[in-house]
Amino acid sequence: MFQRLVLRNFRNYAEAEVQFGPQVNILLGRNGEGKTNLLEALVLLCSSESFRYGDNETFVRKGADESLLAARAIENELEYDLRLQILKSRKHHQLNGKRVSGSDLIPLFHFVIFSPESLSSIKDGADQRRQLVDELLVSVDKKNGVLVRDFRKALKTRNRILKDYVEGHQNRTQTEALLESVGPSYFRLATELTVARLKAIESLGPEFNTAMQKISQSTKTARIQYEISGNRVIHFTHQDIHILLEKRASELHEAELGSGTSLVGPQKHDIVFLYDENDSRFFCSQGQQRALILSFKMAQIVYHRTVHGAYPILLLDDVLSELDEEKREALIHFLQEIRTQIFMTTTDLKMTGDLAKHDCLVIEIVDGKIRS
Repeated sequence: MFQRLVLRNFRNYAEAEVQFGPQVNILLGRNGEGKTNLLEALVLLCSSESFRYGDNETFVRKGADESLLAARAIENELEYDLRLQILKSRKHHQLNGKRVSGSDLIPLFHFVIFSPESLSSIKDGADQRRQLVDELLVSVDKKNGVLVRDFRKALKTRNRILKDYVEGHQNRTQTEALLESVGPSYFRLATELTVARLKAIESLGPEFNTAMQKISQSTKTARIQYEISGNRVIHFTHQDIHILLEKRASELHEAELGSGTSLVGPQKHDIVFLYDENDSRFFCSQGQQRALILSFKMAQIVYHRTVHGAYPILLLDDVLSELDEEKREALIHFLQEIRTQIFMTTTDLKMTGDLAKHDCLVIEIVDGKIRS
């Protein structure tokens, strides 16, 4: 739970300090005033990565050399002081006065983000859907965070080898030898990450289906399928996945050498949301697609409590305006039933309905200035 946040030269904030309530915190203001920037600051403090596009230079207020973020938080009855210095070339994290990395913080502070970008994941592309599942992985078990990080390093190494060949920095014999040397580690991590995704999807399945039926007020089923090169592999074993990946790598070997990038691995897999056994990308309306992602997030929250014994912090960035009245009411009803800290941005307080009537703090934001 966050108690306090201090900003200096971050985005459109020159200097700002805000105290938070333990339950619902509604960030109220017109578009472009800085509501989302507050949510982004909390996420950066806890993970070092933003949920929207932005590099270090975009975080630093124009005319300044650096941004400083600081927060006081309580988790499991322990107090934490978080501090993040953002320079245009790097970030420096501190936890209770000691230097740490962003990956060290992820297991300590659990949160789930609802955003307009996440609600459009089904139609926007496989990368966004993969990110949904990887966020679920990391929130459930800190070992998964290490797995995701290690695979990305292995992928970067393999891509570097392929790119060097395309750019003429090494010949084919050298490239083949290097690919063979990194192959065992790469395919081991690729298999482990794929299997972890499959297990997470399977664990989330019942809650996901229940949430979708509640939102849609229908008995139609919703489930998630995992695809590798068009093959549906949700019930594949660890060995099946490893064999499939290596077979696919052999088939695409020449194409990888020609393109200079890895064409096989979890970074190329797809996650398909099925509604009434139909692919939601092609057979569902935009409203149904958003309801599916909303159901996924709600199921993630419930599953998180099952695993950890507590709900994660919830961050909702202008999500209510993206939903029709029926789905908005379903989400508000769900949020009223759980006990956790909630941060919600909106341009219209009326849109929050009954959520604004209980244990609620309204924080008004005008041009980077905060009024509670």
